[in-house]
Amino acid sequence: MKKILILLGLLFIVRVNAIEDIKIDNNKVIPSFNKNIKIYNYYTENDNINIEVKKNKNETISGDGNYHLDKMQNDFIITNGKEKYTVHVFKKYDKNYKEESYIKNITVEGYNIDFDRNKHNYEITIQDENNLNIDYELSNLDDKLEIIGNGNYNKTDNVIKIILNNKDEYTIHVLKTQNVSSLVKDEIEYKELSSTKKEIVKIIIITISCIFVFMFYYLLFIY
Repeated sequence: MKKILILLGLLFIVRVNAIEDIKIDNNKVIPSFNKNIKIYNYYTENDNINIEVKKNKNETISGDGNYHLDKMQNDFIITNGKEKYTVHVFKKYDKNYKEESYIKNITVEGYNIDFDRNKHNYEITIQDENNLNIDYELSNLDDKLEIIGNGNYNKTDNVIKIILNNKDEYTIHVLKTQNVSSLVKDEIEYKELSSTKKEIVKIIIITISCIFVFMFYYLLFIY
């Protein structure tokens, strides 16, 4: 009976920690908050902001509060220890201003491609993956990035193209390992014998031929 009461007490104590909403100066972030979306934007004309987080009772949150904006783009992390959200706050944002467009970073989960924006061709070798988790970071959040050819790797060399704004292109060659048996079919390598080996072969052939001739005459005339 005592154990049952303890278990019931634990059920009442245990709660699901979850951030329910994020607002800045009582305004919604962009896009509207969704627990499955981890990155948000916010544009303001003010030098100071107040990040407000709606949370479950008694939940510990970091990242909320009042902040002074000292840069054009200010990045804030809101977390409860399990969930983490990033909010990019743009100070005195001019809609006519557009930052230089380029890809800051490309990552492939499980592989190190050592991305360099000036290097446009990469190569990785996979085992049995049918799809790769590719993530990226852009200098301009309004830019359009397209990934072509990710998945169904049926060839030895499969090509993934990552295209920014329909012009700046990066290529990842996905090489698929092949199981090669010890017996290679249709690939017999012919090597020419050295002069010494040729002479040895000649002597062996002549010797065998003489033995057959001797045995033939021996059997023919003696028996």
